[in-house]
This record gives sequence, C-alpha cells and structure tokens, in this order.
Amino acid sequence: MIQVNNLLANNLQIKLAKKLYWDNDVEGYVIFLNENFKSAADLEKVEKEFYPNVTSILRKHKFKGKVGQSFALTGLRNKKLIQLIFIGVGKTDPAWTKELENRRRAVGAAVLKLKKLEVESAIVQIPDYKPFGVEQPELLKQMAIAASMADYEFKTFKSDRREKEQACTLFFATNVFATNVFATDGKECQERESALEEAIIISTAINQTRLLADMPPNIATPTYVSEEAKKIAVDIMGLKCTIFGRERAQELGMGGFLSVDSGSEQEGKFVVLEYTAKTKDAPVIALVGKGVTFDSGGISLKPASHMGGMKFDMSGAAAVIGTMSSIAQLKPEVNVIGVMPLVENMPSGRSNKQDDIITFMNGKTAEILNTDAEGRLILADALCYAEKFYKPDVMIDIATLTGGCLYALGHSYTALMTTDAKLSGQLQNSSDLTGDRVWPLPFDEDFKGAIKSDIADISNTGKATYKAGTITAGWFLSNFVDKPAWAHLDIAGTADSVPGVNYLGSGATGVGVRLLVDFVLNYKK
Repeated sequence: MIQVNNLLANNLQIKLAKKLYWDNDVEGYVIFLNENFKSAADLEKVEKEFYPNVTSILRKHKFKGKVGQSFALTGLRNKKLIQLIFIGVGKTDPAWTKELENRRRAVGAAVLKLKKLEVESAIVQIPDYKPFGVEQPELLKQMAIAASMADYEFKTFKSDRREKEQACTLFFATNVFATNVFATDGKECQERESALEEAIIISTAINQTRLLADMPPNIATPTYVSEEAKKIAVDIMGLKCTIFGRERAQELGMGGFLSVDSGSEQEGKFVVLEYTAKTKDAPVIALVGKGVTFDSGGISLKPASHMGGMKFDMSGAAAVIGTMSSIAQLKPEVNVIGVMPLVENMPSGRSNKQDDIITFMNGKTAEILNTDAEGRLILADALCYAEKFYKPDVMIDIATLTGGCLYALGHSYTALMTTDAKLSGQLQNSSDLTGDRVWPLPFDEDFKGAIKSDIADISNTGKATYKAGTITAGWFLSNFVDKPAWAHLDIAGTADSVPGVNYLGSGATGVGVRLLVDFVLNYKK
C-alpha cells in the first residue's frame, strides 16, 4: 500500500528571517510591486545599490506590476549571483479581502517562479499589515499558507519523477524597508513564530488533503482512505479513530449508506475521528464529509465524458481528515468530531435501483429516483449518526454534491446553505479571512416541496419544476438534522481544477480545510 504521508514532498521550507530584508545572504529576493510602481521604495533601493537601470528594464519588458505578473533578473551582489524576482500585486483595492487575496496570489506567483529557476534560498517581505484588515501575524500566516500550497504538485505516478526535487528555503522578513529596528525576541516575535507554526500545520494538512483527493480510485478505495485517517490519528496525539463497515451499518439501520455501498466489490467504511478539548463542557462541533471514492453514477450510469474526475467525489471526506489533523495539533477549546462515510458508487447486480425505497437511521424513508444522487444518501446517515452519538451544538457537512452548483457559482465559490443566520455569519467571516470562499444561496421553505414523494417521506432528487438542484439537495439533507445549528457546504465547483488561482494548482485544491479550521479556532457558542 502506498502511504500518502511518505509521498508528500516538502520541498519548500518556510522560516522567519532574523535580519533586515537586505541583510539576508540569499539567492533570491522577492520584490512586490504595485501597478505602475507606486510606493516602490524597494525598487529605489535596488536601483541605488546594485541595479541602476532596473525600472527601465522592467518597463522595456512590459512589466507593469499588474496582478499575476512576474519577472526575474539575474544580478550580482557581494560577488554572488542572485535572482531578483519582481511580482505584481496590482492596484490598491479598497476591499481588504481583495487585497489579502491578491497578496496570497502574489506569494503563489513568487513560489512558482522560484521553483522554475531552482532557487535554493529566497526572502519575501511582509508588507505593512494595515491595508489587509488583519494584524501582522495573521498576514504572515495567510501568506505562508499560500506559499506552501503553491509548492504542491501531484507527481506520485510520474515514472521520471526525481526522488529528491530541488529544495528551497523561503524566509519571511516582517520588517519595512525604512525600519532600522528589527525585534528578534519578545512578544511580537513570539506572535510571528506562533503564526508561522500554525501556517505550517494548516498548509501541511491542506496538501495532505490534496494528495489524498488526487490519488486514483484504484488506490484510494474506502479501505485505503480509512487507513490513512487511522494513520493520522496514530501519528498525531489527541485523535481517536473509529472505523466500521457493512455489518455495523446494518445494525445501526443505515439504509442510505448501505444502499450506495451495495453495488461495489469494495466494502464501504464509516470513519469517525474525535478530538476532545481539555476544557470541561466545551462545545461540540461535528464535521461530516462526503466520501464517494469513485462515482460511476450507479445504475443511472454517467456518460463517459462526465465520469472523468469522479475520484474527487471524496473531497469532502478528505477535507474533514485534513481539518481534524490540524485541529488535533492546534488544540482549540472545542470538541470536534469528524464523520466520513466512504463508499464507491458502482453498477452491479447488487446495486440500488431507481424506484427503490430505503429507510435511514432516523427512520425516515426515501424513494430513489436517480442512483447518481448518492452523496446525499450516505450523508443522511452520517448526519444522523453524528447527532445521535455526539449531540453536537453545530454540525457542518461538506460535499461535492451537485453539478448544478458549478452552474450557479462556477469554480470561484463554495455554496453555503443554512437557516441559521449566526452560523452563516461565522462561516462567512472565516471565508473572508482565509480566501476559502463561500457564497450563501437562498434556503427558504419555498424549495422544500421539491423533494416530496407520493410513496415515501422524501425523494432523493427534486422535482424538475423546481429547478435549483443545489438548494433542493440541501433541503433533502435537512431532514436528517434535528437540534444542532447546521450548515451545508457544496464544494462541487471548488474541490478541484479551479482556474486562475495559482496557489491552487491544477488538481485537488484542499477546499474547506482553511475555512473549517479557522471556524473551529474562532468558534464561540
């Protein structure tokens, strides 16, 4: 069995600089420039000290400092060849969330350029934090997370993959160019060190999540994913792992889970990770992640053109694993439960069928109108299980649930559905800070009638007259939550193949980890 953690390359090492920016003896100097070089004290420094015509050179090569632009110059400093990496951050935006995201992408562009040039050490300046709506340690944390995410590549199955890629150490200098005083100890330094430690924990978990989701379905079976969850629980103190299969699911009456699992040769696994805070009577948050390791559509078989990429249908479960990994290390004063139903959705003589009626763990029945609407069936039992055995104050599920979500929000936003205004606001606050963006969809009872069935309590797809498949799927899930505040996150568009965001790469994005970790760390009942 291939071990995920052993395949996660950590070629980028991130550290805090102990000296002023230009006092660091490194191979690469990353310089952020606004559009048209406004407020470019750093550029003046370069021109004055060792590259007199740099502004003219940049303009000649059409570099204007626009968002996403990058340009490298080789120079000579202290008798050593160095690389000057110029990165555009665009015009100043009045919205702090946009400014923060632009800086994340600028760091992503810098890391990609450093990798291409095979630079072994480089330094990045953390700018004045005021335009970014956060304190300096948080700005450092956000930039470091983006840098680490940009370094991720899925090369596990490349036969020409080098055993040891070129490593790079990226230093973050938290001083301004004009500053002569640079504290290397005391409270401020400790805050920066703590922020960087958090960033490394979170970004490592994100990249582990991406690697798990990127794995092909012939390897990342329900058993494989459950074993990876167990391995994380063993490696990280403070996580308890429980795994069971079909026999226990039958005892619990999990008709939804068993209905989907029945068609595959691979036995489904139901995984629970538990983190218990030291604080007595701490609030309880349950995170539930959809884990369909491959989705053929079942008897309602997908066309071949829509079956590619269905390995990513377990991205919700992968995100919960990554979140629990982070939480166990960051140790918030909140109890957190991660619940992951893992199955394959396959056609066979044992598969569930259209017109079947199934009974869930809470006794409710559903008519199956489409076997390709399987994610909500396994999530239904997972929500019931989490509420029955853990009595959470808050429950959040995360799932690649509906193709309709792609048409509603594209690849830019995760759909957020909840009737709890406070919970919605908390998740949107975490979204604004982390760049793991959500967008609330209307979730009122006008949509509820779409899932009514004439012969069962509900049907697993909404009536065509209602449209709004993403919202009606959310209403289906609402039948399996009773007392907790609850939110449903549809990541169908954001789980993989997001265009235009350099630090997310080309495959799995690790969506949800940044959002959920921040939500848990800042949760107030």
